[in-house]
Amino acid sequence: MASTVQCTHCNKTTTNTDQTQDISLHIDADSSTSLEEKLHNFFQPETLEGENAYWCDTCHKSCRATKTLSYTHIRTILIIHQKRLILGKKIQTHMPFDTVLEMKPYLAPGQASPQSMELIGIISYQGTKEQGHYVAIIKRGNEWISHNDAKVAQTTLTQLHQTQAYITIYRKMDHSEVRSQTQQ
Repeated sequence: MASTVQCTHCNKTTTNTDQTQDISLHIDADSSTSLEEKLHNFFQPETLEGENAYWCDTCHKSCRATKTLSYTHIRTILIIHQKRLILGKKIQTHMPFDTVLEMKPYLAPGQASPQSMELIGIISYQGTKEQGHYVAIIKRGNEWISHNDAKVAQTTLTQLHQTQAYITIYRKMDHSEVRSQTQQ
């Protein structure tokens, strides 16, 4: 992932890359924003100013700047963490998610090949902030399997989409998988 900062005073651009494969998204208690919308917002340009101003090495002072995140390379696995445990409170809001993510909108300029990611697993937390446990739902072939402690059961796509995901795990699809998903 690339973090690009452009000073609005001298227009100098600085880019730093990070070998991350996970993204953490804040979940609002009163929002029904989808995972796709949250990702879109995550990658929107951010203005750095005031106490959060950017130190520009060219201007030799703190300046207003624009920071943009983008992918220069899509890794095979993408883990998206939805922050549901915040300040001692568990956020119960359901965040709709798709089984296929199109990564093209999040690619850095000049990155030609669009990438699709397929949902392969979900981890949800069931219980309260004081006690609970994690449940994993994984894709095996074309089936979804729930692993809830010692209980293993098949899950429908409808049940999957009703899950309050804590972590969603996506895998990069090859071109034949993309065509197959498109035809379904």
